[in-house]
Amino acid sequence: MSDILSQEEVDALLAAVSAGGESDIAGAAAAGGGEGEEASAVSDKTLSIYDFRRPDRVSKDQMRTLQNLHESYARQFSTTLTNFLRTFVEIDLVSVDQLTFSEFVMSISNPSCIYVFKMEPLEGSAIIEINPSLVFFIIDRLFGGQGRPSEQNRELTLIEESVIHRIVERGLNDLKEIWEHIGIFSPKVETYETNPQFVQIAPPGETVILISLEVRMQNASGLMSLCFPYMLLEGVLNNLSGESWMSSQSNTTLETRQVLEREVQSFDLPVSVIIGQTTLSIRDLLQLQRGDLLCLDRSMESDQLVQIGNKTKMTCKSGLIGRKKAVRITRILEKEVPGSNE
Repeated sequence: MSDILSQEEVDALLAAVSAGGESDIAGAAAAGGGEGEEASAVSDKTLSIYDFRRPDRVSKDQMRTLQNLHESYARQFSTTLTNFLRTFVEIDLVSVDQLTFSEFVMSISNPSCIYVFKMEPLEGSAIIEINPSLVFFIIDRLFGGQGRPSEQNRELTLIEESVIHRIVERGLNDLKEIWEHIGIFSPKVETYETNPQFVQIAPPGETVILISLEVRMQNASGLMSLCFPYMLLEGVLNNLSGESWMSSQSNTTLETRQVLEREVQSFDLPVSVIIGQTTLSIRDLLQLQRGDLLCLDRSMESDQLVQIGNKTKMTCKSGLIGRKKAVRITRILEKEVPGSNE
């Protein structure tokens, strides 16, 4: 059988093409005889639906970087809220989505707790929105209650608004530290709204990036959202690529060390001085009375041991400063002294 199509087969294929059907092409090739199998090599391709009204303006690589960025933000803000509310708070990143601004507005309840903030020097504004059930739990907790959500959804009073404003500022401060991986920004609250229809930070059809976070506490849970319009992120999209993210991660060693040093310096550790030690039997211990003397294993002239967090780290000499007892550090120990009561 010849590998070259005959004139009748060529005419049949051209007629099928002009008719505009893949099935007609395969049928025409088969009807023409010859190499019908080769002519029907057009295989079915998997098609995916694409909505031209909602184009994906942020690439998958950049979305993945945003996800990594706000996973770190969720961990840091959960620590901030735990310290502020004096109760365990766990925050998880739920999703990072692209949608239109009108869809985001329709998803918010009315009334709600909506703060519009700027990310200077970026152009435009962003939104942080907190679910009302979560807001009233936080308020009840801070005002001395056990942390119970409100039975009805209502607008906040001026005092309640001031309290939530402080929490939002702490959240934006954590956001600033996390976003230092891609640039230096200064988040600042601009306005507060309760009705989502009054919030206009972007045209209705503008693409926005919605960061959804789930906040869980002992007796309540709720969602908190961050909404960034595309026009705000447009100036930093190049810094959201995978390569830029990995580069920023490797260059933050010094910054991370400074943050850790600040955190460690705020810790409290017990410091004690071991004047000496002795051993007593249970009988002698039970017979001790006021005025009895105990002989220690160290003389007055010998160095005493300084323990920090139950670890012997230094030696010292005892003395007085005014009417207060004090010690003078004489030596920093490289290794712990054996026999100390750690």
